[in-house]
Amino acid sequence: VLFGGFLLGPPALGLLGNGEIEVVVLDVGQGDATLLRSPAGRWIMVDTGPKTRSFDAGERTILPFLRRRGVKRLDLMILTHPDMDHVGGAAAVLQGFPVAGVLDPGVPAGTEAFLSALGSASDRGLPWHVAQVGDSIHLDGVAVRVLAPENPDGGHGGEGANASSLVLEVRYGEFSMLLTGDAPAEEEIRFLPRLLSARIHVLKVGHHGSATSTSTELVDRTDPGVALISAGRRNRFGHPHPEVLARLSEAGARIFRTDIHGTVTVRGKKNGTYSVSPQLQ
Repeated sequence: VLFGGFLLGPPALGLLGNGEIEVVVLDVGQGDATLLRSPAGRWIMVDTGPKTRSFDAGERTILPFLRRRGVKRLDLMILTHPDMDHVGGAAAVLQGFPVAGVLDPGVPAGTEAFLSALGSASDRGLPWHVAQVGDSIHLDGVAVRVLAPENPDGGHGGEGANASSLVLEVRYGEFSMLLTGDAPAEEEIRFLPRLLSARIHVLKVGHHGSATSTSTELVDRTDPGVALISAGRRNRFGHPHPEVLARLSEAGARIFRTDIHGTVTVRGKKNGTYSVSPQLQ
């Protein structure tokens, strides 16, 4: 499924890329904001970080990054679920930057930040799509498949909206990545049978490294080479949890954390090779 056709346009002249997919996990504190750049230079944003009284990730981190990189527009904004730490910056981005469309899981509830994003998209007449399991987005050789949620009602396992997180499998040739939003362990077990990749090169660790996610089943099935964790420095939740770090380390994954390494960039090639560049060593 190509959502509304808005991913079908040709890449802008001069943006024909170097045959790599680029994944940027921005340091937005205690929250999530990830950017995917296609080999031809088109961009998808997955989540937009938090908004608090003193910090709007959209204004302070995402928009400056996009302008610095010379990005002309986002071909798609994906909001994995309506929690403030994932959608807080969305309104600022939607108001301050060209975005072709928005995709979300259709959770029938919303935080103030989510409703603000919805309002901003509506004001600009942007298409807003609800994802279904099995939907896929194709962009310059990159395929993004929706693995979950099956029933976006926020009711699974008492985890609220987290259990309705969009889960995305990203593939570019042999290179593979999994982004799990805040999906809890019960949801991981549901979506793992849908995973196409034999193993996952890059795992975007669920729920900031919380003990409620990144189950043994997930780690065993995906066998990740790299684990990326987005969490705030000295956050009050104790993310990432020592058990999760131990589980990933024992599986042989190299761990990169925004609270230690700042923004982390991964570049993947079609043959499955990839490199990781942390902002801070």
